[in-house]
Amino acid sequence: MTVQRQREEDEIEINITPMLDIVFIMLIFFIVTTSFVKEPGISPQRPSAETAVEKTRGNVLIAISQTDQIWMDKRSVELNQVRALVEAALAENPESSAVIIADSQANSGILIDLMDQIRLGGIGNISIAAEPSG
Repeated sequence: MTVQRQREEDEIEINITPMLDIVFIMLIFFIVTTSFVKEPGISPQRPSAETAVEKTRGNVLIAISQTDQIWMDKRSVELNQVRALVEAALAENPESSAVIIADSQANSGILIDLMDQIRLGGIGNISIAAEPSG
C-alpha cells in the first residue's frame, strides 16, 4: 500500500492553464485600452505664451509648417484630407482630442481652416501647442 501511495504523490502535477488564460486576457485588455499617439512628422517652432500649460493627453497631433503645409502621421496632407483622417482617428478612439502644433510663422488663416476641419471630423476638444515663455 505504501508503494501505490508514493506513485500517486509522484504523479501530481500543477495545471497552469487557468493562469495562462488570465495572463492572455490581461494582455488583450491592455492592448485594447491603450491609446497610441501618432506624431505629426515635423517639429515646428512654436510661439511662446505666458499662459501655456502642459497637456498630458492629445492623441491626434497635427502640425502646420512655416510654409503652411499640414503634417499628420509623419506625412504631408492636404486640408481637405484632414476631416477624413480625424474621423478615422475618432473611430479608433472615441475620446480623442486634437493638438495643433503651428509654427510661429504660419498663416493664421490655415490654422482656422484646420480647426474647422477637425471639428467637422468630430473632435471638439482642440488645443494649440505653445512654448512656455520665460
